[in-house]
Amino acid sequence: MIVQPIIRPGVRLLLRLEVYAEDGQVICLIHNLSGEVKLGPKAWLKFIREEIGNIENVARQAKCVEMRIEGRDWSRVLKNTGYVPWPEGEGHALRKVL
Repeated sequence: MIVQPIIRPGVRLLLRLEVYAEDGQVICLIHNLSGEVKLGPKAWLKFIREEIGNIENVARQAKCVEMRIEGRDWSRVLKNTGYVPWPEGEGHALRKVL
């Protein structure tokens, strides 16, 4: 489990991330982002999408073949970004092939 702070003006987040092997493939799972993003709605949405994109890039460099995200319902936030429902996850989990 990796716990990483994300601190910028108006942003104080804690990212819980796990990288593991499943069926011989490397998977990156975002368990949750917790904290505060004190930005307007459009800036909040842009920030979250950019941050998830940054995490995806790091996962690709680490040879992960899939991103998964669980916790809150991210489907509206990550709409049109390639994420689909992940039925095996808890709650509103999503997955994306990298």
